[in-house]
Amino acid sequence: MNLLQLLLLLSTLMIICSGRKAVYRRNSRHLRRLSRHYDWEVDEHGALRPIINSTKVERSTKHCANETEILDKIKTGYNRDKIPGGKVSVTVEVWVQEITTISDITSDFTLDIYISEQWLDPALEYAYMNPCKYNMSLKSKILEKLWTPNSCFINSKTAVIHKSPFLNIFLMIYANGTVWTNYRLKLQGPCRMDLQKFPFDNVTCTLVFESFNYNTDEVEMDWSAIGVDKMQKKIELADYVLTNISNKRTVEPYPAGNWHELSMDFHFRRKAGWYILQAYLPTYLTICISWISFALGAKAIPARTMLGVNSLLAMTFQFGNIIRNLPRVSYVKAIDVWMLSCMTFVFCSLLELAWIGYLSREDEHPPEQATPLTANAVSHSNLKPTSSVPTANSTPNLFHRRNKTQSEEEAALLTSIRENDYGYIPPGFGLNGSIANVMSRFTAR
Repeated sequence: MNLLQLLLLLSTLMIICSGRKAVYRRNSRHLRRLSRHYDWEVDEHGALRPIINSTKVERSTKHCANETEILDKIKTGYNRDKIPGGKVSVTVEVWVQEITTISDITSDFTLDIYISEQWLDPALEYAYMNPCKYNMSLKSKILEKLWTPNSCFINSKTAVIHKSPFLNIFLMIYANGTVWTNYRLKLQGPCRMDLQKFPFDNVTCTLVFESFNYNTDEVEMDWSAIGVDKMQKKIELADYVLTNISNKRTVEPYPAGNWHELSMDFHFRRKAGWYILQAYLPTYLTICISWISFALGAKAIPARTMLGVNSLLAMTFQFGNIIRNLPRVSYVKAIDVWMLSCMTFVFCSLLELAWIGYLSREDEHPPEQATPLTANAVSHSNLKPTSSVPTANSTPNLFHRRNKTQSEEEAALLTSIRENDYGYIPPGFGLNGSIANVMSRFTAR
């Protein structure tokens, strides 16, 4: 029994749905035409019936004013030089689209923003004209004929309205006289940089927006509830990260009165990864390379000199490569302390090399002590006959003198081999045929 009731209920619902679809199909064109004037509901028979709204019915039965008629009537007697109501309150809202660059050399940044302004102009009210639309989107040429607060970024270096493919200015006028303008701008503004902690520093860039012509007695400017916000969830550059955006309103005194200034601060944190990989690690390794000379012997003066000088040149090149992309500030930066400390280590290794070389030179040439001649030696030398003609007995003395010269040469060669750190035998040693004898004696030891 329950199953039968369920089947009957399902069949009834299918019939109602099919009937509603048939009504939509029969009256689709008619419904689309009347949907502006009526809201619809389903009656007890599954058909559609309109919900009568007296305002919409009245507007649909009478003639409504189009945009051309409204603009022609508004322009009549409109004075664009007159402040609406004597005093105007302007609400400002900024949306950051993209931040493209931050320059350390010129201390500025470039960004694209959308800036919106809203104010009430009673002379533009058209609700009494029975308009066809209660908000009109107009071209930017109409804005030139209306009163505007003449606001601008007073501290920007450059400010350009985008023209891709037309002038990016949005204008909307509501029936109660509210004017809404929106501009898409490319700005270049100043940044405050304190490089004492570079490259672990933070950068703050500021833009100031105010009315150029009207003081607080004529135009009051204030932020909207949103103020300044990002269109992207995260804005990140190659070497910076946007950490925060803050906004505030201040009153600044001028000779012509007080002006409202709307300031927006962009806080950036510098990424130190590039400097760690390109500056800190290479200089650290360069110092370690310069310390290799300590492991070489005292006699390896050319090799130790080459390591020290090349390390110092590499350090100087790396330092110059970093500071050429920074402004010429007069105070000391953190990276200056690091680079100068690294150069000091390398320079000290060169000083150690010079000191060791000086000490080794004194060891190689000890002071010679003169041997005193005795009276007997002097008398014997005076009594010996001198003759330039060699005799038969003088021949063994020549051979003995030659053997003595060869033994001294062999001893000098052995000493040179022992003291040489690389075991290198200079060319020209042993050309007298005794090199094999010397090498055999050296290996035997």
